[in-house]
Amino acid sequence: MRNVISFIVLLAFGFIVYTQFSEIAYKFGFAELKKVAVLQNDKKIKVKCDAYAWGFFDEIKIENRFQKCVNDYQAEGYIMITDLSTSAQ
Repeated sequence: MRNVISFIVLLAFGFIVYTQFSEIAYKFGFAELKKVAVLQNDKKIKVKCDAYAWGFFDEIKIENRFQKCVNDYQAEGYIMITDLSTSAQ
């Protein structure tokens, strides 16, 4: 009987953790960052700059690397046609 109760409590705890994983993870500092930019030049050549991170990361460092990619292509005459970015924390 004791094993059955322990199993039910463990199962209930596991279910709660599983359903609330992202919310609990974000409270402990886990986060997700996704950025995508598509650029195009006058010859209709498309390039893509992207950045993705999940877990514990330095958001400023990733943002700077992504922005440097965009700036480098814009200096070559590319124009941004799509900018998709999401971040959850």
